[in-house]
Amino acid sequence: MSWLQIELSVATVALPRVEETLLSVGALSITLLSESEEPVLEPNPGETPLWSKVRLKALFDLDVDMAQVRRRLLETIELSACELEVTFVGNTDWQGISRQHAVNEVFADRLWLMPKDHPTPAQSHLVPLRLEPGMAFGSGTHPTTRLCLAWIAQHIRPGQRVLDFGCGSGILGIAAALLGAQVVAVDHDEQAVIATLQNAAYNELSEQQIKVLGLNQWDVQQQHNSFDVVVANILAGPLKKLAPNFEYVMNQDKAAIILSGLLLDQGEEVMRSYVSTSFTTPSSEAGWLCLIGHV
Repeated sequence: MSWLQIELSVATVALPRVEETLLSVGALSITLLSESEEPVLEPNPGETPLWSKVRLKALFDLDVDMAQVRRRLLETIELSACELEVTFVGNTDWQGISRQHAVNEVFADRLWLMPKDHPTPAQSHLVPLRLEPGMAFGSGTHPTTRLCLAWIAQHIRPGQRVLDFGCGSGILGIAAALLGAQVVAVDHDEQAVIATLQNAAYNELSEQQIKVLGLNQWDVQQQHNSFDVVVANILAGPLKKLAPNFEYVMNQDKAAIILSGLLLDQGEEVMRSYVSTSFTTPSSEAGWLCLIGHV
């Protein structure tokens, strides 16, 4: 099947009106892309952040009245912001495009992150983790995820209890479970909980190996001194706010904590929030930071 695609730049403040207009004239799908290198980070509950200016792409059936589409857009936003690019889109292997963003990489000569359909050599000593990009955060492409995976692959041992807080796709908790840990994965986003459950099932993990909870099911008071490892790949603000909770649930004899989702200049302020934790030299990649601490 083929479509017509329009593309234009839209200020974020005008986006709801433009989307409503496009849907009213028959848009089949609308995609939002960054107009620049401005980052959008993991949102807090209830927030839906966007770039200050976005590049919008909308697909239409071939018989759409493009003159009407343009006229309706001109009624919605100024002419200077409505310079349409119209292109023809033919059949596309969307699953193939998605697989191009899946990761195929070995961590610490122990964990092999691979796409779901990648063959596993029969004699490999590596533990396979099969994952593809989805709606939830965490495919292994982002530096913060890679930094956490590198630590997990090197340090997790069978029998340890691990908390993956803000689990996203479940990639970090699943990795720890595949390496023999007992994992509790928590996220405030219902889609993340679903994604983690699906990815855990695909990797043949049981509920005894990884227990997945929504934030409303998580009771920190029942988890005192429970975890040998806490890993949280979220943002600086939540990491500071959650510091007392994380230190409360860490095994006070031997626990490690891995904190990521941080820019290079945010490490010091986050570490100051963890009064009972001693941090070692952090690791970093492409401007992102991963803190490693112990109690």
